[in-house]
Amino acid sequence: MPDRLRVLGGVVTVALLAGLLGGEEGPRTPYRPPYDVSCPAWTELHRGFGDTRTEDRERAFLCLVRDAGGPMFPEGKSDQALLASGRALCAQPGWRRADEWLRSGDRTINLHGLDSALVFLCPDVIGGPDLMPSDEQMVKEAADYVAASNAACRDPWPRKRARKQGSAAYFTSEGGGYHLVDDADADNEDGIERDHDRLLTGQETGVGIETIRNMNVCVTVKAFDQAPPLRLKGWQEVAEVGVTSRSGRLTVPVMQPGGEEGAGRPLPNLAIKGPGHYRVRVYARADEDATTMLPAEWHLIVVYPGRSKKETVYRSRGRQD
Repeated sequence: MPDRLRVLGGVVTVALLAGLLGGEEGPRTPYRPPYDVSCPAWTELHRGFGDTRTEDRERAFLCLVRDAGGPMFPEGKSDQALLASGRALCAQPGWRRADEWLRSGDRTINLHGLDSALVFLCPDVIGGPDLMPSDEQMVKEAADYVAASNAACRDPWPRKRARKQGSAAYFTSEGGGYHLVDDADADNEDGIERDHDRLLTGQETGVGIETIRNMNVCVTVKAFDQAPPLRLKGWQEVAEVGVTSRSGRLTVPVMQPGGEEGAGRPLPNLAIKGPGHYRVRVYARADEDATTMLPAEWHLIVVYPGRSKKETVYRSRGRQD
């Protein structure tokens, strides 16, 4: 029996060598050592997408998210459940992935780390090895974000109809804030300076409006023929100033194509009586603990004819009486 085993072993060895070195069928693919599919290849050695075989990409994703082990990819989930969660994230626009990450409170993995794991499941979405989506994809995702932000902005005073009104998300620049101006007046070409310590900064033909969170806001505008009732309940800040429209226009700037600041859709001209003097009352409140990519601050701008230039503060930040 031992002799038969030795003979069989020799036959197998010869067959393997023939297969590796080539026989009657010609040369074969040179032998390579087994591919390293252990998790440290990605979690410690940081092997990238381009260096990972197609058949090992799911494993790479699983290794990375299990290594993080936070709320987005909790312990105890099966491989299939984790893969399904990853593919669901891949199907979302980039801002929605960021929003889900924010809402999860997961700090074991950051957004770059999340994309670095997801690229193994959907390189065409995340952007391949450089993690940069195409220009077309970025334009599409930006439009989706603007539309979703506008949809989240609803009238906070729906029972009080105005001569003209509208709601939109306003996308602020760094530091927050925006303005309501006579946009046909040359004096406003450089915008309106704002006092960061108060809600409103009144100038001759424009009003600077400060934000609470220094982030994007939901803005609702309403123009009335006369002063509407003052309503303080539910608002953190309420103030009023006077402004003059020389051209018969008072508007919140709209975001221009390719721009990053302005209202997500056009809002109406609030100078309903044409050139003249108006009062501008602004209400503001914010969810300062909100973790979301969508606006979490709301402003209501009320405009009506009035000659007074006096600034009146009805409620300042921190006063909730």
